[in-house]
Amino acid sequence: MIAFRFEPGPCLLSVPVTLWGPRRSPSDLVFVLDTGTERTIVDLEIASRLGFSERDSTRRSRVVSALGAEEGFLVTAPRILALGWDRDGFPIADHRLGANARIDGLIGADFFAGLRLVIDYGAGVVEVSESSESPSQAPP
Repeated sequence: MIAFRFEPGPCLLSVPVTLWGPRRSPSDLVFVLDTGTERTIVDLEIASRLGFSERDSTRRSRVVSALGAEEGFLVTAPRILALGWDRDGFPIADHRLGANARIDGLIGADFFAGLRLVIDYGAGVVEVSESSESPSQAPP
């Protein structure tokens, strides 16, 4: 199990992320942990700086929020490291997150596939560990 501390309160849960672009060079970023987002997203401007482009995309991507729909594209990151977990060949969506967002991306629910995620807002702790149950053993 890996534990990450955060400042409890009514704020975004920001976590450090290292993301490798097509040129294989890592970049240290700040993402918001957002389990309501189905796919991990990196801001389009950050993606461009890392060397990702629409030419590298595997397909188009569309994100719908309270503010409307945003078109983007899906790429494969050679590697992403967040909350102590490493993923190779990980699909991420590249979208504009807005000039006022002040974040580099969102860690979505897809990043935690096969893992156990516990967010304790009272204690200000996020715990990530391997899941002890396979999906077929999980209660309905």
